[in-house]
Amino acid sequence: MKDECIMDAQQQPASVPLPTESEDDQYFERVTRVAARALNLPISVVCLDRLGQPEVIGASGCERDVVFHLETHYSRTLQCEEPFVVRDALSDAELAQGRLATGELAIRFFAGIALRLPCGKPIGMLCVMHSMPRRFTRQQREMLIDLGQMIEQEVGLRKLDSSDRLQVLQAIDRLQAQHALYVETFHRTPVAIAHIGRDWEWRHMNDACVKFFAHSRAPLTKTPILDLLDANDRTRLEQAVQALNRGRGGEVLTLDVTFRLRNKQRKPARVQVARKQTTPARDGGWLFVIHDTQADQQEKAARDAREAALHRGAHEASEGLRRAHEQLTSAERQLGATRVDLRAIADNLPVLVAYVDGERRYRFANSTYREWLGLDPEEIVGRLTHEVLDADFYAAIEPYVQRVLNGERVEYEVGATLNGSQRALRGVLVPRLVHDQAANGYYLLVQDVTERTALLDRLRHQAFHDALTGLPNRRAFLERLDEACAAGGDGVAAIMFIDLDGFKAVNDTYGHQCGDEVLVETARRISRCVRDGDLVARHAGDEFTVLLTGPAIDRAALERIARAILLTLSQPMTIGAKAVQLSASIGMLPRDQAASLSGEALLRAADAAMYRAKVAGKAGIVVHELHDSPTGMLG
Repeated sequence: MKDECIMDAQQQPASVPLPTESEDDQYFERVTRVAARALNLPISVVCLDRLGQPEVIGASGCERDVVFHLETHYSRTLQCEEPFVVRDALSDAELAQGRLATGELAIRFFAGIALRLPCGKPIGMLCVMHSMPRRFTRQQREMLIDLGQMIEQEVGLRKLDSSDRLQVLQAIDRLQAQHALYVETFHRTPVAIAHIGRDWEWRHMNDACVKFFAHSRAPLTKTPILDLLDANDRTRLEQAVQALNRGRGGEVLTLDVTFRLRNKQRKPARVQVARKQTTPARDGGWLFVIHDTQADQQEKAARDAREAALHRGAHEASEGLRRAHEQLTSAERQLGATRVDLRAIADNLPVLVAYVDGERRYRFANSTYREWLGLDPEEIVGRLTHEVLDADFYAAIEPYVQRVLNGERVEYEVGATLNGSQRALRGVLVPRLVHDQAANGYYLLVQDVTERTALLDRLRHQAFHDALTGLPNRRAFLERLDEACAAGGDGVAAIMFIDLDGFKAVNDTYGHQCGDEVLVETARRISRCVRDGDLVARHAGDEFTVLLTGPAIDRAALERIARAILLTLSQPMTIGAKAVQLSASIGMLPRDQAASLSGEALLRAADAAMYRAKVAGKAGIVVHELHDSPTGMLG
């Protein structure tokens, strides 16, 4: 199938220890519910490999015995590096006969992502299903990948030896070094995020939240969020939060409300609320994510759901770490949560994210480096940039790095080879400024714009070329003609305007399909008659133009080229079982006959000469003279 991406068929799944009943905190059950809601599909299943066979550890919308019907889908998913997507099982001969499609569930749509160890070995699968054929968008694919990575991270965390305090302390030391970076990232994120206490007062808010309410920070913190809502929205929000606190309706609620701004304007928004657990170091309350629904509501809703799910997963991971190490201080717990939050957010972005210090050493790198460069982020930290990046890529961005280290925010777009693949990259470099001092490093974000660049190239080619013959079109010819005219004496040697005689009869007699093939063959024959560097274009319909470039050529050489074109076009063309006989009329304009004319004027003069050849009996060549009627017609 075209959606299937096949990896090495010899790669076998690695068995990993499944969570015991005492360890099972319903994490995987929650993940399947999140996957079903986020991807808008009724069935979601997580299974891990046990002795070469899948075992379901979490399911939503079906019973766990569905594992007995998943063997084929499981095997094919583990062979894929990307999501394995089947829009309709009935279009796949193997899956159409499988028990999943023919059984009680009658599954038609399937999308699964392989779960892998850091070494790449598959350990299980996360999948979603539907009994009807479905489309699976790029955003849904990215969300499925993000959820799979969350499960892989959770499996990795559960392998941590909770008795090894030294390792945890070392991890906390690393987290502390990145705390300031996390705080700055929180405030720089473009999504409005706030922590609201149980008294409905503001606890924390990022810069995007302040900007959303068009307010300054100090007055905004003095206004409870409920006072910014109409009575109806206020009541709905209070009731929904009460239900959330009682454990009803899931762990995240989403409401569409309208906020009242201080300038008396009203601003619609989508608010997502998650409960924060009360701890000795935290007063609980709720985490609010506020989205401006005035801009592309559907796309924002999908992105907001993903961000909320990522935040919830990161929070649960940090809470698990806190419970495993209760002897650590509350400050250490907060640093641990900060590090996990930062890593979870950065690792699930499809871009390179990093912090490089003033010595040009990596201090932070997200997991996209593993996918793009084949390097583990932990191995990158501490290394110099020229040790990590390809030499050509490093040289290409060096001028921009110099500028960002001088305190300037820089954007760039370059081509580079990453892990053997040629890509077009767009990057943003932001200087790290502390206390208004000189930049002591920079943050970087690099996007892969290869597909967008290729699309622009294709559109540019389509705009300047004829789709049927592949020749440059009239626009491209005029642009090249203007450039040649501007080049002076060495730019234009001559122009020819060619029109097929009797082409309409071909269309009327044999049909437009035959006519199109005649035009393609005409383009080939004319192109074979001109010199290297000359330009042949399709002007319109059965009209072609030729630009002979370089210094002026004598009249005899020009006539030889024209006669060659006239002769080759008079030869019969075999189109399928048909033999088509045509001729052509050619108008020529040597550059020395109109040295001061513009490109458009030159083309009109050549067109007029061609028309006179038509009037004179067709199948001939007329050379245009500037001050009088044509001086010669060549037959």
